[in-house]
Amino acid sequence: MRYGYIRPLGLYDTAEQQKLKLNNTDELFEESHTHNKKRHELERLLNGTVTGGDTIVVTDLCILADSTKQLLDIISHAEAENVIVHILNIDLVIDGSTDLSFLRVLNHISDFQSDVVKFRTRQGMTEAAVRGKQMGRPKRSDDNIKRAVEMYMTKRYTLNEIKEATNISRATLYRHLDK
Repeated sequence: MRYGYIRPLGLYDTAEQQKLKLNNTDELFEESHTHNKKRHELERLLNGTVTGGDTIVVTDLCILADSTKQLLDIISHAEAENVIVHILNIDLVIDGSTDLSFLRVLNHISDFQSDVVKFRTRQGMTEAAVRGKQMGRPKRSDDNIKRAVEMYMTKRYTLNEIKEATNISRATLYRHLDK
């Protein structure tokens, strides 16, 4: 059987335009909202309706998934169940029959996307460091630490009094006493 899946994104096609494009399917599953977390119709389609040899038809990849990772999960599930996925707007049929399956290509794209994010983050941190920006929690004032150590060495103050006067925690004080 051929099942159509519709989600009203409005990015490319409205729900009505999607219905027109999916008119040659046996049954339509339509989400009533655009939320990416609550996709009950997609869950019902994937986990309760399609069986081996069936085809899921969507107008665009972004209708089916919101991220490369999510698309990878859906395509993996479809391939495991021997379900064909047909994306109309790019005329792509994913059936796992090719040597270099779409799933492997998608896996590489997902890894690439992850690497790009890591690279950009590292690059941004490096550029910020060059501009003199400090990463992480600001360092404690050396004056406060010296004062806390001096107060501790006099043995006249409790740890709570030292903490209140200098805003230096017990752990920080002990760490500097060990040096």
